[in-house]
Amino acid sequence: MLKLLKMRLFLVFLISFLLMLAFSGSSLAQECPEDTGIGITDFYSDIESGDLTVYSATELEGMELELSLEHEGEVLDEKTLPVRRVAPGSNAIKVFEWDTDTRDDGRYTVDVRILKDDCELYTNTYSFVHGRQVIPRVTVDDLIANSEGFSLMITPVQPVLVDVNYMLVDGSDVIYMNEQERVALNTVPLEVSEQWNTLLENGREYKGRVKVKMYTPSDVIGSMQEFTAKDDVFISDTYQDEIGASATIDGISQVPFEGSVRFTVMNNDGSGTIIESIVRDSPILLSGDDETVEAIWEERLPEGTYRLSIEVIGNDGDLLDVKETIIEAEAPRNVTNTTNETETTNQSPGFLGTHSIVIIVAAIFVLRLKKRW
Repeated sequence: MLKLLKMRLFLVFLISFLLMLAFSGSSLAQECPEDTGIGITDFYSDIESGDLTVYSATELEGMELELSLEHEGEVLDEKTLPVRRVAPGSNAIKVFEWDTDTRDDGRYTVDVRILKDDCELYTNTYSFVHGRQVIPRVTVDDLIANSEGFSLMITPVQPVLVDVNYMLVDGSDVIYMNEQERVALNTVPLEVSEQWNTLLENGREYKGRVKVKMYTPSDVIGSMQEFTAKDDVFISDTYQDEIGASATIDGISQVPFEGSVRFTVMNNDGSGTIIESIVRDSPILLSGDDETVEAIWEERLPEGTYRLSIEVIGNDGDLLDVKETIIEAEAPRNVTNTTNETETTNQSPGFLGTHSIVIIVAAIFVLRLKKRW
């Protein structure tokens, strides 16, 4: 009887446990939304990298984007990118890079899935062809991306109109994007440049991404380059004399420059003896800004020739720019002699004026006497 009772209890526990698992599984399945209105509205990839646009009709958070690159049935690379949030009726652009040694010509496919809490919200397959069978209408010869912006050289094979789409990428997220539409290319290479219109963080890794889009027939060429953001300025103008000096500093980076300028006066006899050194903080500068920083010597420099070194020190204490020049100090003028000369000059007109009045009065008196007689 005791064994039978134990068996019944075990069966009851086992059935209850199985029912709980089944109920839990059905509950998880029911949590998956049937229609979120999420999808991919734009997709581009080549053998190096790609980007896609996620659109959602409703607000969604905490998603994952799974991508799988395949060629002739072989999986070459897989990526998982976070999609933190998509606001209702808006887009989120994600950028990815492939890590594969395969460069064979032919068709490649990319399987894309959007997941949330193990629920599959979207799936699709895209393809691209690597290895061109015809001569392209344009070639992208070079891309330079840095803390200021990007420069791109496009060489046309034949006259064509293109759109140049450029992005600033942080990780896999596009934090800034703009486009130049209907850029005319004839028969000579064209340089396209643009500045980033957003602040960058000093020392952070970013990527500059550019896509050149052609019209009929439609075609796209993409390129991307990584760079480390850094504050940067240069000295555009200076002034110096025996009293002090100034330097005009121009910003050429979207990393805010919060450094300083050091003015150092030295003997011009080759000894390098420092006479005076002054450090002045600079106003905050961004790309396109300029400010003048001034320094006044504690004592007027005696007559002679001196060397002046002006150094711009960056946010991290590194030297960003330096300019060396010469100060030709003049002897101060004799203020006492100048004052005496001025006083003498001022007295002369007064003396002449008094005598002139006396002569005029005397002449009038003589004329009156003649009339009486």
